[in-house]
Amino acid sequence: MSGPRRKRSRIQKRPGITRRSFLKGLGIGTAGVTGLSLLHGCGSDNNPGLGNGPGANPNEDTATQNVQFLHSVASGDPASDSVVMWTRITPENADSTVGGRLDVFEDEGLTMFVKSMNFQTTAAQDFTVKLICDGLQQDKVYFYQFRSNGKTSPVGRTRTTPAAGNKRPLNFGVVSCSSLAHGFFNAYAKLAERDDIDAIIHLGDYIYEYGTGQYGNVREYEPATEIISLSDYRTRHAQYKRDEDLQKLHTRFPFITIWDDHESTNNSYRDGAENHTEGAEGVWEERKGFAQRAYDEWMPIRLPEPGNQAKIFRRVQFGDMVDMFMLDTRLFDRDVEAATPVNPVDGVASQPDRTMIGEEQYDFLINGMRNSQAQWKLIGNQVVFHQWIIKPGLNNPAPAQLGEILAPSGLNGDSWDGYSAERQRIINALRGDDGGEPINNVVILTGDVHTSWVADITDNPNQPIDLVGGYNPVTGQGSVATEFVVTSVTSPGLELPNQIIQAIRLTSPHIKHVNVTERGYSVLRVAEDKTTCEYWAVSTILERGGSERLSASFEVADGANRITPQGIFPLDVVTGLLGV
Repeated sequence: MSGPRRKRSRIQKRPGITRRSFLKGLGIGTAGVTGLSLLHGCGSDNNPGLGNGPGANPNEDTATQNVQFLHSVASGDPASDSVVMWTRITPENADSTVGGRLDVFEDEGLTMFVKSMNFQTTAAQDFTVKLICDGLQQDKVYFYQFRSNGKTSPVGRTRTTPAAGNKRPLNFGVVSCSSLAHGFFNAYAKLAERDDIDAIIHLGDYIYEYGTGQYGNVREYEPATEIISLSDYRTRHAQYKRDEDLQKLHTRFPFITIWDDHESTNNSYRDGAENHTEGAEGVWEERKGFAQRAYDEWMPIRLPEPGNQAKIFRRVQFGDMVDMFMLDTRLFDRDVEAATPVNPVDGVASQPDRTMIGEEQYDFLINGMRNSQAQWKLIGNQVVFHQWIIKPGLNNPAPAQLGEILAPSGLNGDSWDGYSAERQRIINALRGDDGGEPINNVVILTGDVHTSWVADITDNPNQPIDLVGGYNPVTGQGSVATEFVVTSVTSPGLELPNQIIQAIRLTSPHIKHVNVTERGYSVLRVAEDKTTCEYWAVSTILERGGSERLSASFEVADGANRITPQGIFPLDVVTGLLGV
């Protein structure tokens, strides 16, 4: 989501999308620095040289210096036989090489030993440790602990995925946009209390790049300034990993993550960013490389091409139930954002050569889904895919400012609205209009906009059903997929009057639900007969704790490719328009 626009004098920045900036918008590489991750197989007593069970690591037999595990542990990118396991060691001597061991067990009491692995880490990796522990059993819970210099880390819990042929129901926690400066991560804490989650899908903006007071003022940042250098990005990741609620969630479930813009800087793309001043803030390719390197070091991510920190789009499989396609709609091959307002028919946004994901990633996505044996295809996507439309001629009682956006169609140029030709190409492929087979049971999961939206995916929601690409808002006929946009953990929602949101709803019949005020998380439940997305709202982010409640729930039936019908104008739209 667009954050504050840069002021070149470097004075305090404005908050994220405001009513003024949103209305105006509706106006209706290669990494510069690379490093090597510590990725190895996980040894056992059948693998000489990697230890023979707990206590066999010669690197940590004698405590040579004081070390701490201040950043806890994490796991991620599970497979049916392996999981990435991560920690970070804080040594007494920053110039040293630190050794240690990872132990893996079948039980939380750490009595049923499975495997162990030795490691070494240095300042070159910021003393992070990331190991691929393989040789594990499919669909099984494991517990793990790191040891170094006589000290032990907290115990982590993780789980491998079901293997091919396994089609059991799956539950995913889905989160995005955690601005530390805007409050406390109670959504993470509530998710960590659950016992029904297989993995966490984080859709981006895991960290924010701003300095203290530039975007939110509930908590202060480390460093206090906007992050630019490699050291800055590492320090910000380190601060996030010390948050107690985030630590709780990481120790409970494996994460599957993608970056959005704030892991580098606001509204970033392949060749630059809105919140980057070339020269004054260095060279963009170098800054992007710093951000990508720190992300690889500090996140439990399995790179699809080891050593290539610029590529994170990848596929995570959960037996025959789910294939998950995690995209990079920011840094890999995205063109600069189209200026808004943009005409959706003949403007910049519809130019056929404009790309959000690029040809390589398009082929990865479409060919991967088309060849998938899984019943459901999930797309982890950073920015809103469905259209936001305000139709000409709308006659609606609303404040005067609504008149500023009634004439043209409204677009959010930072989302897929600004790359409509490529979006249409994907829609055509889902329908089978590209010469291939249609692709069914596609569910898009999206973050970025700090608000909740539920929508059918169709060419043009306002075309009659008898035209090509038409859509019936009552039955959902004409929809080729569905999208669940999840709200933020803490980042502020759209500061818009209810009438404007309802105006978008009134002329966007493919949108089935909107909530712009709640913070929280979602739970995606995937079964053979349906996929359900639950929206859970936390009571506060201004202090740690509070309560939660189920705010909304929507279903997609197997083979339907549309949200369960609820009528043209759901109750929340009608009451909003009537002022009830």
